[in-house]
Amino acid sequence: MAKAIAVSENERLRAENERLHARIAFLQEQLALAFFKRYGRSAESFKDQPDLPFADELEAIINQQDKAELETITYERKKPGRKSLAEELPREHLYHDLSEAEKTCACGQPMTKIGEDVSERLNVVPAKVWVEAHHHAKYACPHCQGINDSEASAVKRAAGGEPLIPGSIVTPGLAAFIWTNKFCDHLPFYRQEICFDRIGATVSRQDMSNWTIRLAADLEPLIQRLEQHIRAGPVIQMDETPVKVLKLDRTGKDGTGYMWLARGGTEQQPAVRYRFAPGRGAVHAATFLGDYSGFVQTDGYQAYDSLAAAARWVHVGCWAHARRKFYEAEKVAHSALLTEALSRIKKLYALEYEARKLPDEPGVIQGRRRALLQPFLVDFKQWLDATMTRVLPAGKTGEAFAYTIGQWDKLLRFFDHYTLTPDNNRALCSGIRNPQ
Repeated sequence: MAKAIAVSENERLRAENERLHARIAFLQEQLALAFFKRYGRSAESFKDQPDLPFADELEAIINQQDKAELETITYERKKPGRKSLAEELPREHLYHDLSEAEKTCACGQPMTKIGEDVSERLNVVPAKVWVEAHHHAKYACPHCQGINDSEASAVKRAAGGEPLIPGSIVTPGLAAFIWTNKFCDHLPFYRQEICFDRIGATVSRQDMSNWTIRLAADLEPLIQRLEQHIRAGPVIQMDETPVKVLKLDRTGKDGTGYMWLARGGTEQQPAVRYRFAPGRGAVHAATFLGDYSGFVQTDGYQAYDSLAAAARWVHVGCWAHARRKFYEAEKVAHSALLTEALSRIKKLYALEYEARKLPDEPGVIQGRRRALLQPFLVDFKQWLDATMTRVLPAGKTGEAFAYTIGQWDKLLRFFDHYTLTPDNNRALCSGIRNPQ
């Protein structure tokens, strides 16, 4: 009896020891990953990454550019590295001449102009700010003082120059300038307020914020048309990213909202829609997609899966997100299995490039994609399944393998349409950066 108890206790302690070892390994991975994300390189490349599949073409382009920079006179020499200024820029010509005394040669005879040297420099005038003073003429009848016209005011005022917002100083030019600074150049309102003060114009950040909110309502028909154009295309790529928000809720506390991005439209006219939402729930994606029927390419966020089950659109996975799982795991585990997975994904992109590099009809390219990629992906899946049995399910390595295997059906759906790519990087690269 005592022996059985001792054996049971030994088994319990062994299991507990294994559990604690697994827990320690998991926490060490989390710590290493957090350290890497804070202090490591942001570029997602790894030491054993193979050469780019288009390295030869890239080298040819570089060589061609080098040759283009050579100007042949009687020998070859490199042109100056600086590019010439654009011809469409306006020119202001400044002429510099010799004084009359300098135009006289030492022999006493006048010198003759034989040409001139022209050098170009770039100048800039800071933003020009001025006040539009609208004068509306007013008229009144000095004879009857409007008594004979009971339906009209005694004083008539000329129309025209109606403000964008009644009682405000904002003009279309000012609004466009402020929005370009904020949404294209990522210059927050408080910095713009400082810039305006520096040039002698007082425009408060509160006014800029209020104008933006008010005028955004007037742009709603344009935004709806943009969304219709995005939904008219065969593919919509979506992503969401957290953004810090001041006083997000009624409590007045700061919080985290989400900027939702949708990229769609046609190949010739792609369009991107940004929409802020206080959360990451599926309802926000459903609001935009509506009754859309086509392909929706996203990461593995489960909210899209819940929508796809009852929607008319097909959910397509993203290889870039699958690759990121392996990349993050490799940075903390340094496993040969992870390096192998990254190399195989790189090979996938190389084959995709081979299939698309020749300008053929969509059907021809689709056939070439299937011929090149399908056998490779069958082998890749077999390797993933076999390798999954050799890794611990807990930790970044197991997470990377489980994610890719779980997403496999969606990861293969980029075969289903010519315009689909292995990932939604075109949406990710549309730039949800520094949105403050």
